[in-house]
Amino acid sequence: MTVSTIILAAGKGTRMRSPTPKILHRIAGKHLIAFSVDLAKAIKSKETIVVVGNENEHATKVALSGEAVNFCTQKSQLGTGDAVKVALEGFKIKSKYTLILYGDTPFIKSNTIKKMISKAEKGFEFIFLGFHARKKNSYGKFKLGPKGTLIDIIEKKEPEYNSPDSLSNSGIVLAQSGIIADLIQKVTNNNAKQEYYLTDIVKLAAKHGHSSTYVQCKEDECIGINSQLELSFAEKKFQDNFREKLMASGVSMQSPETCFFSYDTIIKSGCIIEPNVFFGTGVKIQSSTIIKSYSHIEGTHIGRHCQIGPFARLRPGTNLLEEVKIGNFVEVKNTTLASKAKANHLTYIGDAKVGAHTNIGAGTIFCNYDGKNKHLSVVGDNVFIGSNASLIAPLKVGDASIVAAGSVINRDVPSESLAIARPIQQNKIGLAKKIMLKLQKVADKMRK
Repeated sequence: MTVSTIILAAGKGTRMRSPTPKILHRIAGKHLIAFSVDLAKAIKSKETIVVVGNENEHATKVALSGEAVNFCTQKSQLGTGDAVKVALEGFKIKSKYTLILYGDTPFIKSNTIKKMISKAEKGFEFIFLGFHARKKNSYGKFKLGPKGTLIDIIEKKEPEYNSPDSLSNSGIVLAQSGIIADLIQKVTNNNAKQEYYLTDIVKLAAKHGHSSTYVQCKEDECIGINSQLELSFAEKKFQDNFREKLMASGVSMQSPETCFFSYDTIIKSGCIIEPNVFFGTGVKIQSSTIIKSYSHIEGTHIGRHCQIGPFARLRPGTNLLEEVKIGNFVEVKNTTLASKAKANHLTYIGDAKVGAHTNIGAGTIFCNYDGKNKHLSVVGDNVFIGSNASLIAPLKVGDASIVAAGSVINRDVPSESLAIARPIQQNKIGLAKKIMLKLQKVADKMRK
């Protein structure tokens, strides 16, 4: 069976009250619309068309620039039926079935769509997705016929709407491509809003002798995002589910509700995540590593048996091999630290390669930026960088070298060398006493 997918994403999203298009808001670092694009991939959609509006066309195309999707523009907001009609005209591949998704429903599961496909394989020509709502809502409700058929979708003002057994309509549809392409032309806008509603397809299908049925899923799958409040609820749902999966896989969290993850976070079993840790996108952590409280990690790969934090910041391009220690108030960016390297406190390491068993002292700064360009520092194995050192890139520090505390290093350091770059200390005997007496006299005079 071949399936092509339409993702409806032309809505203005005015209830979000945001300059960002609704479908480009994020859950766990991922655009809302990207969830639907990934769902289309999961069911091996032959072709995916995203229907955009004039207001969000450019931004959506930029956000999905790396995806194998096509776009069509719904120039006027004339309803879901009109949007589907526009999309159907844009298909280049003829698939047997067409799946209609939405750009603001991020939690639909691929197994649910596969159940809809299974119904189609049994001969039904239209399959709608419904759910039992726990609270009253304004969704259309399914009117069912014999043997699980669907004969209508009724709206709120109709008498059968409040039936306790009725399922709410999610709006998601799987249909035979040729039939929906024909019937969508027959949908009219004879309603108060003068819009073309996709739900009118059900009556039209029955009228023309086509069969419709439904698949039921849980309400949580059908959550739609229309406001900032709903976005926050969706974020909470994602985080709760993600934390449960991590803990079920063997990751320890003392206070899971305080830790936040991205959709692509990978953490292997045996890791310990302390409270109040944030993971941005692109993080992968190998087994038996400890992430201490108040650390912020993004775009980073961390090896086994590492210790990070507390109050560490790991930025994109960071790669830590096994048994690396990154301590409190250490920031690392675009840097590889080899096995058993350490930077335990108060350090910035940017655009660098740090060798195995190397120790970076407190207060050390890798000066990687000259105001226009970033430069690389290479620090060898078994190097000791003393506290409060500044390493001015581009720079190489050879194996088994020592950089004296307080040094400003701007030339390469050969292996097994001691590098000292600081003024010679001078001790002026008795001068401190004279200075203190003078300061005391000034203070006494000011008090008078």
